[in-house]
Amino acid sequence: MTGLRCGKVALSGGIMLIALSLTAGTSLAQTCSCCTASPQLSFTTGTPQIGGGGCGTTKDSGGAILRRLDCGGLYFGGAGVGVPLPAVVPDLGQSILNITACSASTGALTLGATTPADSGSNRNCSAGGVSNPEYPGKNGCLFGPPLPIPNASSPATSSCVVNRVAQNATGSGNCTNGSSSVNLPLLSDIYLTGDLVSNVPGIQPCPVCLNGTCNGGPRSGLPCTPADSASLGAAYPTSHDCPPPPTLFIGSLSIPFSLSTGPQTKTSVDLPAQQFVFCGYCATQVTGTFQNPPRPCTSDANCSAASGFPTCRQRTGGAFGQAARTITETGSPAGVCLGDGAAHNATEVSVFCVPPSFNATADAAGDLPGPGAVALPGQTRFLP
Repeated sequence: MTGLRCGKVALSGGIMLIALSLTAGTSLAQTCSCCTASPQLSFTTGTPQIGGGGCGTTKDSGGAILRRLDCGGLYFGGAGVGVPLPAVVPDLGQSILNITACSASTGALTLGATTPADSGSNRNCSAGGVSNPEYPGKNGCLFGPPLPIPNASSPATSSCVVNRVAQNATGSGNCTNGSSSVNLPLLSDIYLTGDLVSNVPGIQPCPVCLNGTCNGGPRSGLPCTPADSASLGAAYPTSHDCPPPPTLFIGSLSIPFSLSTGPQTKTSVDLPAQQFVFCGYCATQVTGTFQNPPRPCTSDANCSAASGFPTCRQRTGGAFGQAARTITETGSPAGVCLGDGAAHNATEVSVFCVPPSFNATADAAGDLPGPGAVALPGQTRFLP
């Protein structure tokens, strides 16, 4: 009799626990939902944390840390890069994605591209093929403000980069914790500018917007609105209101850009022609001249001897000035429900390959082709 009563109590307790669990699950679904009529997901870059080394590492073959990678820093090139790294990534750069599918029960999101009609501007949308009046003939939503890459070691090789979306963004995420993974191929337009504004201290590879007026470039003296913060350094603030001189454009780099709030790692390999290869491209065997257009490869077998470019290699082995074996960038999701519509801190990262520009000056300074890496601290926000 006593055993039967205990059994009833246990059964009753189990039913109660199940009921509580179901109630909690229902409550979570009801209180954390991004499934509204026309939902969107926004990410805006925040203040770079240069010098902190808090977002990633490069390591040697034994696992020892060679370099700590800064949040808000852009790294590129092999062991022979001649540009001081990192380049500072502009803050206040917003990108908006459509939520094309949403699970109210799990919070899972399917993400897609926005057009200017969806986002309100060609400067924060995420679709390819979009017309840009600021850059005639160069289509694709603009990704962030103009990016200056000053080279104090060789000011004449300083450059200004304008990033455009090459193909419609696609991805996935989750409303309950703010995680996301987005495929966002870019075209990086390179302008070999040197110092455009000689009457301002420091190096300004991109025109700057000072006191509401463009300094440098074809719109010098005309009104502008800063797109990022002057506190980022002498090369800022930049603005698409102040484009670089079109005559200094040297080419567009196709970047297989994929952003994630999780970790991304790339490991180099040793090939017959070169050690520590992160990003191989087919090249000639003796001079290391790269095939044009660039042909990515992972081994010599991917390259054609008949074409005259039989060797798989990057310009110089390694990454970011060292003989690195691995590159790791570590992102972080918001860690909270995004359904409240508030801005929440998050970090999105990408490790990628940068092809040659086929401009001798730019490729020598940037040690291209080679790897690239970036960590973007910022804020993510659900837009109902």
